[in-house]
Amino acid sequence: MTRAAFLGLGVMGYPMAGWLSKNDFEVAVYNRT
Repeated sequence: MTRAAFLGLGVMGYPMAGWLSKNDFEVAVYNRT
């Protein structure tokens, strides 16, 4: 399983993180708010 991390997803990052998660990536997300 490949790992990916997103800092501050925003409008464009949210769908990208979802796609990676559905395609066997381990996704970590950080949002400061």
